[in-house]
Amino acid sequence: MANFVLVHGGFTGGWVWKSVRAYLESKRHRVYTPTLTGLGERAHLISPILDLETHIQDVENVLRYEDLNDVILVGNSYSGMVITGVADRMPERIAHLIYVDAFVPHHGESVFDLVTPSLRSQFVAQANTQGDGWRVSPLSDGDPRRLAQPIKTLQQPIVLSGANGGNYARTFIRCTDPRSPSIDSSDKRVRENPSWQYLELETSGRAAAQAPKRLSDMLLEAIQTAD
Repeated sequence: MANFVLVHGGFTGGWVWKSVRAYLESKRHRVYTPTLTGLGERAHLISPILDLETHIQDVENVLRYEDLNDVILVGNSYSGMVITGVADRMPERIAHLIYVDAFVPHHGESVFDLVTPSLRSQFVAQANTQGDGWRVSPLSDGDPRRLAQPIKTLQQPIVLSGANGGNYARTFIRCTDPRSPSIDSSDKRVRENPSWQYLELETSGRAAAQAPKRLSDMLLEAIQTAD
């Protein structure tokens, strides 16, 4: 039995993992799907002061207060930033980091450093014209559960000490249908790195909602291969 902590991407919430969670639990794994402050069912807490640091602390507290060890920490898209920060601070609790079409930042980088310039400009313009200068809305896909996110979560650089090392496995799952140009730089960082396991999944970056069983099977494949 593994301890999975699945962290959703931007603009969504823990609800996006519902089918993946059910599948993994049917295989007798323990699964946690926290929602980051200001999103999903915690949308009533949205505020201009929320930033990347807030979201890192959200997940740190799940590990701490649930007293979780040997954690399989999974991040999608934006939350690659979050899981990187958590692992830097709590490496002793992590067994495996899995990035699902997610950002793999270096110290001092923000989401805005990693997305394409056109997407960055679009988000800034949208916040200034429609979000009172601090909210960014998701690209429309007809799902009312996808909500605005504070722009600070995308602008704040991640602070990584690297002081504690990290003796855990690392896997990058690239979603290929279609490929997100904003993930290309992270893909390039890990694709040929022998310390990473690199896998591809033929679905979009919203694999948790669009291909939950295939994604779940790949998560299980990743941890079995690492063992």
